[in-house]
Amino acid sequence: MSTRGLRRKGREAICVLVALLPLVACQEHVFEDTYGARDIIVRDDLYATTAVGDTHMWAAGYFGTIYRTQDAGSSWERLASGTEKSIYDISFADEQNGWAVGRRGLILHTDDGGETWTRQKSPRFPMRHIFAVHAVTPKVAWTVGDWGSRYVTRDGGETWDDASLLIYEDHPTFQYLSNEDLEAFQRGEDVYDDTYLNDLFFLDEQRGWIAAEYGIIFYTHDGGETWEKGSIIGKDSFEAVQFPSGVPKTPRDQWGALFDAAERLNDKQHLRIRLEGFMTQAELRATGDTTLSDDRANSVRDFLESEGVGQDRIRILNETPYDQDAVDMTAFTRSKIRDKGFVSISVIETPFLFDVKFTDADNGVIAGLGGVVLQTADGGATWNYRETESRQALFGIGVGNQAVTAVGERGLYRRSTDGGLTFSRGDQDFQEEFKIFGFMRDIVFGDEQTGWIVGDDGLVLQSTDGGLTWGQIDVRKQNETLTDVGAGE
Repeated sequence: MSTRGLRRKGREAICVLVALLPLVACQEHVFEDTYGARDIIVRDDLYATTAVGDTHMWAAGYFGTIYRTQDAGSSWERLASGTEKSIYDISFADEQNGWAVGRRGLILHTDDGGETWTRQKSPRFPMRHIFAVHAVTPKVAWTVGDWGSRYVTRDGGETWDDASLLIYEDHPTFQYLSNEDLEAFQRGEDVYDDTYLNDLFFLDEQRGWIAAEYGIIFYTHDGGETWEKGSIIGKDSFEAVQFPSGVPKTPRDQWGALFDAAERLNDKQHLRIRLEGFMTQAELRATGDTTLSDDRANSVRDFLESEGVGQDRIRILNETPYDQDAVDMTAFTRSKIRDKGFVSISVIETPFLFDVKFTDADNGVIAGLGGVVLQTADGGATWNYRETESRQALFGIGVGNQAVTAVGERGLYRRSTDGGLTFSRGDQDFQEEFKIFGFMRDIVFGDEQTGWIVGDDGLVLQSTDGGLTWGQIDVRKQNETLTDVGAGE
């Protein structure tokens, strides 16, 4: 298996635990095909919600489930989606036209408010999981998902164009391509990036944003013709580790600083680091090569790993090449020489991002793993961390006219009343008030005042005051026929 294949295989566990963490149910079910077309299923896990205005809301999730209310939650019905595949996201452009997407390339479309759903063809094969959809207009919609999947339709879904992320020769992972992928690339075939694109949001047909793993954020101002990368501005930095002349092992007087570095890295799992070793001209003359700089970088890496920092979060840069005939060794050696011997530690911001929302062309927020919230005021070009005082996952973030609300695992709830600059626990304890100890998976506002949160076991919360306060709606009590069923795909 190629290095890239090994990297991909290792990340399948991350897919289950992270990319699909807010999507895939974690409970055992028993199937019973005993429910009717409009029965409410008691223990459905809801993964996504969308709303139009203050009355119309749809929620979707496990086993192809789609619920709808047309009267602000007074009554509910289960719509016949025609699939047993999990639906990971749902979006409506208006009260009639919408899409639902999900497992194994699932794309469903409706033009009658969800009364009927039609399967549409994914443009890629093999089909990849689709994690998010945004219905921009009744005709225009975008989706994103696994393996860099990014699709767009401009004709109501009659056709979907593949705008997925591709690998070119200047891509960082090009050198890790398998022989099969390299041969495909040489034949002129598309080779797809294996990045998880988790969510997207469009303000209008021209302006859109994508949130992904590894802190990747894209934005477009021209309807997706071109995409730029946003950058995350972090506050964490680490001093270089100093080495006495000729010493390859981490000196004892540097241990304290590395203990502190390891503690911070373990607290902030979204940070990755890059190490690079350097040496002096005198050390080069004494040793004859640059391996001392490699030994120093390896020593710092081993120290951090021994303190619990995962090896997948540490990368050593510019090690001495094995195949020196293919490298200008004079130039390489010159790049490793400094006045003192040390190992530099650079920080890479790589939070796993789940949900993105914008209120206008400039102001947006993103929620992610480890209690991460990012905020931008320049259209997504730069992003800043906002403290939430939590390291639990935040799966969804929504913006009302009174508050920005972030929700996640184990009833985690955070509120901001200053546009996402600062977050607090608010005035409600969801665990205490609503007995929420599972996942709240998605949040949306249909208008400035009316918001919805959905999650495990058919959870539905509603706000009618712009996100300041939330109340729980028991969907089951409002329907006469109830059925416990199990899981689909």
